[in-house]
Amino acid sequence: MAEADADAGEGGTGAPPPENEANRVLAGLTREYTRPEIRVQWYASRCIHSGACIRALPSVFDPKRRPWIDIQAAAADAIASAVVRCPTGALQYERFDGGPNETAPDRVQITPVPNGPYFVRGPCDIVQADGTIRRETRAALCRCGQSKHLPYCDNTHRAIGFRTPSRSGT
Repeated sequence: MAEADADAGEGGTGAPPPENEANRVLAGLTREYTRPEIRVQWYASRCIHSGACIRALPSVFDPKRRPWIDIQAAAADAIASAVVRCPTGALQYERFDGGPNETAPDRVQITPVPNGPYFVRGPCDIVQADGTIRRETRAALCRCGQSKHLPYCDNTHRAIGFRTPSRSGT
């Protein structure tokens, strides 16, 4: 499983893509990291490598290590707090120890990222091309229209040089 993946720094499965490339993972690639108190799931095709998890808890989230998540390296509360910082929903968690599970804000907030996706936070149903409906609380939705994982962003905007209009209209 995850142990067999190449080091992310060497371009292994789920590694951050080079600066001007899209993600290189299959749509269904998922990893689970479990201990008695908490389970963390990583949906690789939804990860746009924002680094929010790494900045929040580098002892647990280290893309140069395999497996890249060390579920034993911090308390369940700290891990849960880091997971909800992921703007894309690529990281999700479930608590088994009575600790709080993620709750969505009451309202949906959509934030356009300059030259990038829309970050969506809040309770929403996302209808995919095949008609599948996914209930989400966090997502990064493609804005350039070229993602291989529509409606989710896969960093293709970087590969194609997608630019959003400036406020001055230029």
